[in-house]
Amino acid sequence: MNILMTTMLDMEHDRNGVVSVAHDLKCLLEAAGHSVRTVTPNNAATPDRSLMLRIARRMWRATKSPVCFLTRLHLTVKHLGERIASHSGDIDAVIAHDVLTAGAALSAVGGHCPILLVCHFWTKPWDEFSDTGLLPKHGAAIGWLRRRMEHVLNDPRIMLVPVSHRNEKLLLTIAPDASQNRIKIAYSGVYRPVTTLTVEPRSGLVPTIINVGTLERRKNQRMLPLVAAALKEMGITCRFLLVGTEQAEEKIRVQELAAKLHVDDLFAFFGEQERDAVFNLMAESDLYLHTSLEESFGMTLVEAMACNIPVMALEYEALQEILPDMPEAVIPQDATPEQIATRIAPILSDRKKLGALQVRQRSVYERCFSSGAFVARYLEIIADAARVDS
Repeated sequence: MNILMTTMLDMEHDRNGVVSVAHDLKCLLEAAGHSVRTVTPNNAATPDRSLMLRIARRMWRATKSPVCFLTRLHLTVKHLGERIASHSGDIDAVIAHDVLTAGAALSAVGGHCPILLVCHFWTKPWDEFSDTGLLPKHGAAIGWLRRRMEHVLNDPRIMLVPVSHRNEKLLLTIAPDASQNRIKIAYSGVYRPVTTLTVEPRSGLVPTIINVGTLERRKNQRMLPLVAAALKEMGITCRFLLVGTEQAEEKIRVQELAAKLHVDDLFAFFGEQERDAVFNLMAESDLYLHTSLEESFGMTLVEAMACNIPVMALEYEALQEILPDMPEAVIPQDATPEQIATRIAPILSDRKKLGALQVRQRSVYERCFSSGAFVARYLEIIADAARVDS
């Protein structure tokens, strides 16, 4: 099968959950014997050097005007559509990882082959542009973008692929006209890292807790120094590893809080790392602690399970889909740092409990999120989409 994969992100240089999922899916489909080509605005081999786009980019950098941003966006998506159309004669399916490139695929090959839109978004997709400051929250610019995205989401030629039941609920609020046979949930899987260890518990003298994700307010790592201090009060000393892109202000906030609580010597900030290095750090840790309360799914939890370390997480909407029937691993969202420490301590200080949790979670990974389950589900959805289109 010849598959085209599209995204607005930079597959070579960006480091986030969407890129990781897209990269894994591409590699696994290729390993299964399928041809996968990637189309992004950042393909070095086919950059858009048109005069209009160069002018729009310069105007956007100079003015930060919403009109210039939308002009640049429109021209970029138009160029992507032209590149997708150039492959239209020899592709069997398109897997788009965002609404904009799904729209480009729709204009280029709509009706000729299945188009899957993987719905990674944790909020309404147009709100992601205002939340990051690219567009005002209100006005003509965000209204234009919203209408364009809603048109794609409600088009019957698009197969919508939410990454969780939580995403499916969100999708039904923003694409109410979508029929059930156009919505197919597919959990994001993770290939088994080379660093995967056996189920033997770690033997380090000082337990290590790791947290992976962008260091920002939304990911809630500012809570970790308070947990470290509470554990220390209980006589349990742990090392905390924070891995991921760092927002300078948030890092300073976490560091200052750790220093104020006299636990700064327990924290190590690794910043952005290559994915294999992240897997190594996970595999060498005793526990993955997930602090974010706003997630469309929670890929780092699955990655930690793939690295064979136990995970615990503050409760969020999609968590029960990753950790079903594991109340000991789920921490109430409104728990205080002291209550979180009280939940962690008995597991972290008992190697048998830690190992038992590890084994149960590894079983969930193998059943739901392994490479085989991941690829099989997408091939099933492509086949379903082909039948619907015919």
